[in-house]
Amino acid sequence: MRPGRASKVQKILGFFVPGGPFVKKEQTIKRLLIIRHAKSSWRLEGVADEFRPLAARGYRQAPLMAKQLPLSPQLWLCSPAIRAYSTAYLMMSELEPAPLKIEPALYPGDPRAVLALLSALPARLERVALVGHNPGLESLVQQISGEPVRLRTAEVVLLESAATHWADLMAGAVLTQLPRPE
Repeated sequence: MRPGRASKVQKILGFFVPGGPFVKKEQTIKRLLIIRHAKSSWRLEGVADEFRPLAARGYRQAPLMAKQLPLSPQLWLCSPAIRAYSTAYLMMSELEPAPLKIEPALYPGDPRAVLALLSALPARLERVALVGHNPGLESLVQQISGEPVRLRTAEVVLLESAATHWADLMAGAVLTQLPRPE
């Protein structure tokens, strides 16, 4: 038998030659962390919404949020709003290094635009974090998982899907809501 070829017996019994054409590829799970920014400040009058900073409580929450994550993202997608960027930066400082990409589609976060953004992600990525705002995030989670969810500030949900490509997320995902740090 030539290397990389399975015999009839191996095919029937399910034994496959490593690296051969009959090797079953491991099914990858797409994991998407949906993160609502930490508590923001309303103390500065006249500041445009996009430029509102985190409150002192938000600065305490963000590192704690990172410590509760069940995984370390390979890529961070973040709204350009200061409070979202600050949340992402503080969380990232507690985890393995990964690229951060500021995405204008995440502010205010129309679910259709966010789904288009996710659909364009390369299939090789398996773990992505998305930091943004309501009501867009709640709507996005419901569209993907089919379950309604309430996302308060500093809350995180994990969506897990057997999709091969990010564009296939709409086929459904399992929702896990993570505990909120106080």
